[in-house]
Amino acid sequence: MDKATKSLLNVLLSVLAPVLILDNCSATGDKLWLLGTTWAMVVALALPIGCGVYSLITERKIEAMTAFGLLGTILTGVVTIYANTGDALAIRPDTPWWYAAKEAIIALLLAGAMLVGGGKDGSLLRACVYSDALFDIRRIEGTVREKGLMDSYNGVLNRAALMTAGSLLFSAAMNFGLALYFLLPVPDMPAAEQAVQYNYAVSKMTWMGYLIIGIPLLATLFLVIRYLGKALKNLTALPDEQLYMR
Repeated sequence: MDKATKSLLNVLLSVLAPVLILDNCSATGDKLWLLGTTWAMVVALALPIGCGVYSLITERKIEAMTAFGLLGTILTGVVTIYANTGDALAIRPDTPWWYAAKEAIIALLLAGAMLVGGGKDGSLLRACVYSDALFDIRRIEGTVREKGLMDSYNGVLNRAALMTAGSLLFSAAMNFGLALYFLLPVPDMPAAEQAVQYNYAVSKMTWMGYLIIGIPLLATLFLVIRYLGKALKNLTALPDEQLYMR
């Protein structure tokens, strides 16, 4: 299976399928697909976790972004278990705040990892922005060493890391606000409806998060890559065909 197909399959199983399950299977009834709130959430969370475990088994490694995604999925399960230990059928009234904190913490951890690693080998910047899939890093670093410009080179990478971390901090704030927007009304609903409405809210946050937060974040990452390309070209004087991977 090629890389593009694997990426598409991962999006389908980790994003689209959980959304559809939470939207269409959370209610109870005599239809086979009506799983109820608990099993709908279990199945929805099992898909992204299964993708991560499969990747770990088959590739003998797990990418940093995949690891953070798995952590977010596991934390969703933890918060959901906590939410459903309230009185009777109602979710715990402080659930929206715990879920909002969970939504923000992943982006905050990513921002922290971006700043700590900078542009060094094994850093998050190298994993998702300044990668050898986009840039001919070996040629770039060889040229930089020959010119004695390592300090300037490291400065370029550190600025790129700061820019990316800034976008992740913005994402953390947006995730926090989006979670509260969808979840704060749920504890005020009739107790019998709260568990189902909680699942619906998680579903809406998932797809709207990709739309409202994910697209601007991708646009920011594109701008960071453009900045890296321009800055490294000025630094090394390499032509595009030697700067980028073909």
